[in-house]
Amino acid sequence: MKSLRARLTLRLLLGGALLLGAVGAVLHWQMRRALTAEFDATLRATAQALASLTEQRNGEISLDFAGENMPQFERMNGSEVFLIRSADGREIERSTSLGAATLPLRAGSAERPEFFDTTLPDGRALRCAGLRFQPQNEEEDDDKRKRRKPKPGAVLVVGRDRTALDRTLAALRTSLLLTGAGALAVLAALVRWEVRGGLAPLDRLGENVAAVEAASLATRFPVEPLPAELQPIAARLNELLARLESAFTRERRFTATVAHELRTPLAELRALAEVNLTTPATETERAESWRDALATTLRMESLALRLLDLARAEDPGRVLHREPVALATAFTAAWQPHATRATERGLTLKVALPADLIVSTDPALFGVILGNLCANAAAHSPAGTPLRVTASRTADAVTVHFYNLAGDLTAADVPQLFERFWRKDAARADAQHHGLGLALAAEFATLLGGKLTASFSTSGELEFTLRLPAG
Repeated sequence: MKSLRARLTLRLLLGGALLLGAVGAVLHWQMRRALTAEFDATLRATAQALASLTEQRNGEISLDFAGENMPQFERMNGSEVFLIRSADGREIERSTSLGAATLPLRAGSAERPEFFDTTLPDGRALRCAGLRFQPQNEEEDDDKRKRRKPKPGAVLVVGRDRTALDRTLAALRTSLLLTGAGALAVLAALVRWEVRGGLAPLDRLGENVAAVEAASLATRFPVEPLPAELQPIAARLNELLARLESAFTRERRFTATVAHELRTPLAELRALAEVNLTTPATETERAESWRDALATTLRMESLALRLLDLARAEDPGRVLHREPVALATAFTAAWQPHATRATERGLTLKVALPADLIVSTDPALFGVILGNLCANAAAHSPAGTPLRVTASRTADAVTVHFYNLAGDLTAADVPQLFERFWRKDAARADAQHHGLGLALAAEFATLLGGKLTASFSTSGELEFTLRLPAG
């Protein structure tokens, strides 16, 4: 059963039914106990009255019974019977209502008779009280009776038809069942109404969530009016919508920027093609045109490769191939393609990397991170300034620091350094850079389980910090 409403309703009804059943069972037990006790009290009084009428003369036990005082015992097949026996089981007296039937020889004391149920051969269901007692001796005074050795007593069993009691108990059970069924029906209606009302905020929240589309990601759900159980859900949904809105905005901006980046070289290629097709040119001019087309194509290829690298970084199924990598060796390989340009710009490199510092990481991704950091430093550091690279190791991490002067960058620009396609206006004239290098480096650092951050150091230098797990 997948419906929360149906599940709650069923469980509440089952709980209510069990509770009503338990209450009904307790009430029935209490009422049955009370009615049976009242019935037994009447039997005890009758038995004690008959015992008081029993006497002993000359060793013989007899009942001084006047039928007119207890006429119920004189009717054939009447509702009340009795039977008196001696201690050895010999019958002494029986009621006319008992007929030829007999009663079980079961008895307790005179103060606490034994109560039991029995059924006569003619089908009468009886509730009986049996007691043992010592009949009074009419021939002796009290002193002689005390000195005389007690003789065996008598056993009296009194029975009364329990049909009326059984009917009362049956009526009580029927009343309890009908009352319980009615109460359960009312409970079902109340539970359904309460569950519907209690889940109404959840239904409204579900309808609001279902109404959210790509064009309405700015929607936020009110948290305070909701029940306490739904507030964490609404808060998390608001956070999710905020992330989705940010992601969609970033993707739209990313798409627009890619289109802009591709539009310019495509327009250049189209212009070159139209000029070559419509304008006569010398061989030298044609060669120059082909060189321009090649340069434009290389820019487009560079952009495509960067975008492919970003797609690789966002692939959740990418398998990392970790192996030990010497940090100094990896940095030397990453710096080599940019050394010439750094020399042309008068940059001086100061490297302080321990030769024995080993990082367990994916060599390809680690090389891309170092290469992008080196390219950024070689291209954007002010000419004639120093570059510094240091590293340190702790028990759980390896940290690499890149220091260079910031040039025209300000503290307000630092949070945007890892945004895709972000570049300072002065740098947009450089067609060789697309503003993807640092974004790609940050994505790969996260993929390796680390983090790449940027900040201004206390000495005013721009500091890039790459932190990777030591393992």
